Amino acid sequence: MAADEYYDGIGQVLSYVLSAEDFIYSQRQSDSGKHFLIERDGTLLDFYAQPNNRYFILMYQFSLSQKIIEAYNQDNQILQNHMERFEIDDTQISDKNLDQEVALHRIQDVGEEEAQRVVTDIRALATHTDCRISTLTEQSPEDPETEVWNGVTVSGLLYPYESDFGPRDYEQTAQEVISVGNQIDETMKKMDVMEEIGFP
Repeated sequence: MAADEYYDGIGQVLSYVLSAEDFIYSQRQSDSGKHFLIERDGTLLDFYAQPNNRYFILMYQFSLSQKIIEAYNQDNQILQNHMERFEIDDTQISDKNLDQEVALHRIQDVGEEEAQRVVTDIRALATHTDCRISTLTEQSPEDPETEVWNGVTVSGLLYPYESDFGPRDYEQTAQEVISVGNQIDETMKKMDVMEEIGFP
């Protein structure tokens, strides 16, 4: 695919983002493409454009570890409780990595049965949409070869290279992703770990 076609596709989608009065919060480049963080009414979406695909992705992500880290930042006592629970010695970990390390220990403690039940419930939420559900994983803090479940991602596809692609297509995809994302929030907040940290 020609570079100008790729950048034209990104520009087209971003014009629809702005016309929908969504806010482009930030952008970054990764090895595999461009990411734009979009905000709509307090919900953050990742608009992800890979140059070698005929579609772009609009994604909402619920990361358990990120929610736990946010809780640590708001209430240091939760962090202290988890450090004691998992016998983590903060003198061995830099301040920069402490929250992440403790949060990874906490998500590793989520039971496989509970995680599987939540994923099954969430997959059922997207059956009447074009959204795709995938699981998030992180490396185990104790064994880098092992992955632990860290939440879910819901994705909607955008096809800017199709001649009939327009603002309505962007709007429909954004609404579906946000709708499923809101339902994911409601499902995830019932988990023990979310109740433990007081997830609203």
